[in-house]
Amino acid sequence: MKKITILLLLGLSLSVYSQDKFGAFTGFNYSYFTDGIAGQVLAEESFGLQLGIVYEKELSAKVHFRPKLAFSQQGDRTQTEGVINFDPIVGGDFEIDQIDTKLTYINLPLDFKFWNKIYVIAGPQLGFLVQETQMNQFNQKAKSSVDFGFNLGGGFTVNKLFFEVGIYQGFTEVYRYNYFYTGNSVKAHNGFAKFTVGYMFK
Repeated sequence: MKKITILLLLGLSLSVYSQDKFGAFTGFNYSYFTDGIAGQVLAEESFGLQLGIVYEKELSAKVHFRPKLAFSQQGDRTQTEGVINFDPIVGGDFEIDQIDTKLTYINLPLDFKFWNKIYVIAGPQLGFLVQETQMNQFNQKAKSSVDFGFNLGGGFTVNKLFFEVGIYQGFTEVYRYNYFYTGNSVKAHNGFAKFTVGYMFK
């Protein structure tokens, strides 16, 4: 605990003399699963909270390194109505939007920001699964507690406020099942669209 306190105080003291920027943000995700990377998406009204902190370091006049640390509610957060016939071995006669599993991650987007007032954001993202809640008989556990993917988005600033929209595609396989009708293997990956509003303190 003492080491953590010392590191926090050191980081705070360095930020006072640094020209780098720090801020906080909040917003929401519209999340879903994709069949593979950028594959089939059957989305529902699945909204979750996103909030966190952001750091920005100028690399050049038009390029900034802009990592974030974010609490993010993802997955299929809407329970699908009706009976779902699913067997974890042979599969089931349901679609990917019926996985119905709430996932909560701590995400670390390692984004780069291009331009200033109106800008583009792109970069890789690491996510660490902290909670998993199934809402139906699809009772698989996530294959990995670490998610890796890519962010792409844009935003604009008004004084110290910033507004951003973006999309995320996960490259890590979260779940897998055999689709009953075709026998094909469905590999479910994380995906979401996001809208956030933030404030830069410095």
